[in-house]
Amino acid sequence: MKNRLLLFALMIVSGLSGFAQAYDTVSIYQIQYVAPADLAACIDTSAYLGDTVWTYGTVMMDGGLAQSAGGRNIWLQSGPGAFNGIDLFTTGVPTPVAGDDVLDLSAGDSVEVLGVIIRFGNETEITPLQINVISFGREIYPNPISVSDLNDNQAVNLPVTGEPWEGQYVEITNVTVTSVDPFAGGARVSFYVSDASGSIMNISDRFIAQRLPGNGGTFVPPNVGTVYDTIRGVLVHSSNGCFGANGRGYEMFPFDPADYVIKQGFASPQISNITRNPVAPTSSQDVNVSATVTDADGTVTSATLFYAVGLGNTNYFSVPMTANGSTYTGTIPNTAFSDGDLVKYYVCADDNDNLSACNPDVGGNGDPLFFFVRDNGVTIYDVQFAPFANDNTGYANLDVTLTGIVTATSSTNDLGYVYIQQPGETKWAGLSLTQNQDLNALSRGDEVQVSGTIIESFDMTTMVVTSVTTLSTGNPLPAPIELDPALFTTYGVATTEPYESMIVTLVGDNGADVYVVDENADNPNNFAEYRVGKDQFDPAAGTRVIAGRVSGTSFSSLAFSYVNSDLWVSDFGIMTVPACVVSVGDTISSLSGIMYHSFGNMKLLPRNNADAPGYKGANCPDGIATDGIEDLLGDSKLVVFPNPARELVTLRYELARSIEAEAVLIDLMGREVAAQVISGTQGELSFHTEGMARGTYLLSIRTNNEILSRQKVVLID
Repeated sequence: MKNRLLLFALMIVSGLSGFAQAYDTVSIYQIQYVAPADLAACIDTSAYLGDTVWTYGTVMMDGGLAQSAGGRNIWLQSGPGAFNGIDLFTTGVPTPVAGDDVLDLSAGDSVEVLGVIIRFGNETEITPLQINVISFGREIYPNPISVSDLNDNQAVNLPVTGEPWEGQYVEITNVTVTSVDPFAGGARVSFYVSDASGSIMNISDRFIAQRLPGNGGTFVPPNVGTVYDTIRGVLVHSSNGCFGANGRGYEMFPFDPADYVIKQGFASPQISNITRNPVAPTSSQDVNVSATVTDADGTVTSATLFYAVGLGNTNYFSVPMTANGSTYTGTIPNTAFSDGDLVKYYVCADDNDNLSACNPDVGGNGDPLFFFVRDNGVTIYDVQFAPFANDNTGYANLDVTLTGIVTATSSTNDLGYVYIQQPGETKWAGLSLTQNQDLNALSRGDEVQVSGTIIESFDMTTMVVTSVTTLSTGNPLPAPIELDPALFTTYGVATTEPYESMIVTLVGDNGADVYVVDENADNPNNFAEYRVGKDQFDPAAGTRVIAGRVSGTSFSSLAFSYVNSDLWVSDFGIMTVPACVVSVGDTISSLSGIMYHSFGNMKLLPRNNADAPGYKGANCPDGIATDGIEDLLGDSKLVVFPNPARELVTLRYELARSIEAEAVLIDLMGREVAAQVISGTQGELSFHTEGMARGTYLLSIRTNNEILSRQKVVLID
């Protein structure tokens, strides 16, 4: 952080031309090299960790292919051989840097990069501050390696022989698929391969090349037993074993469809794109199930649909599927089910080599697809219900219409994100709503009907909304479910998943307070998460709480004062309320919020300070008042559009009461770029942005030199 602050100061004083004199130039090899003795002792730290340096290398893949950090994640390689590759990781979405933009880089570009050497898990990365393209069209060659150099037969990493290849473009040959692992509700997939020695490695989907059709790609997953003649990709280090983590060892990220080469005669049928029509049937409707069935090294000879009615019923009926090209269709008759039934199903196929496959692999380790029969329409409960170990919804990547009560809004004085809940249910009743401007007009207590696509996003079942209709306003919110914070110490599909996206209140025994029991649940990393429990002397037992951090993978409130570091006041979001840094032993009468599932943990998202009544802390003995900034705007509605913007950004406002205020556009250096007076209690005002530098800006409401709210605006060329 000190190096980064120094860099920004130099940018202001000296301009970019001073960088070359201010920082050393080192090779990727120098950054990545770790002595074998250190690796044997499980020490994997760059000698340049935390430093700002210049380095150079060749871009391995086109910008925009990665499915993280807005596509800005690419890798550099400085030649064949050990310790010559590194992850160029641009945090935030997007984060423009000086010089050439990451999204404009192409495979074969030779670049010089000024950046900060960071570490995520055990992955050494460089966060760029400036990128200059030196030349074009250099060739990239994969380094041939063996899986047994990387991991053992449990995918535990072997750092002495594996670490030299971190960040490199590598190639493995003659490997067999040992497991296929759908996740994110079946919207994404990774798979493990094994070499002749039994060593295994995960092949993961960081790039579009391995994304499924419902997630922006065209990848068709292999089946267990498929043999690959060759797989190529970038090697990364997901630490486990002696590093004390539970990652997947060294794993590979292919980035081009040509990186996968199947060995002829060893591929069973591939079944993908399974759909049903109707998505939410009534008891009088047949259900047609279709799938794309292909064979990479031959022909498909038959396909069969299997279905069973009832969650515990294992007596599956079979229906032959008819072919129309590569699309096969079978029908579940309405005579098989009744209103309220849960129906399970899967598809199997055979090929000319007498090889068979099923999707999902219900006869192996897979769980079936499913749906509810509802004469009165599908409900939030139906969409959230996850009865199987894979935590899958029965409606992933399908379009539905639902109703619910708004429990959190996108207001800057609320959570900042919209959730709804189905009244009358105590489990499986909440849902996250995203990606529709009309959501910004909603208030707590609104009863809404929403239509959209159900997706799994970072472990959360979410609707990408296409339409919103407000049915009524001012309804009472569903009562929060009171729960023991110890329940969420560890994740469980049956125990904690039912509360995803619901309002809950963490309480102590017999009305006792709850405590802050751990100030940083991820030490030595800090992801803005602390832990609250009943026993202040047990830091491991309790619920994770996240506040003050907004990023591409973190969606917490900026209107909740109690955070685990003053870093979150203005980094990864700008807080709209005063901050109080939590300490172990701080007490709260109770703590409410929305339950959130992310990276294998359930986490509480408090919405604003009213969710933490009676807070008493070492750094705020009387807590932070729930009035002040939050009351100044009250139920006001502020909508910024379009966002991102190119030439014009507009603020539409409806204020709860008349105030003397102005709208101010501020860059991330804190400099005021433009300002306009707000007139009346409602209206629109616009800023012309065509002449502004590419980047991220904050549109703030200011009165008497006090910022009342902030909206992030991204301006792009």
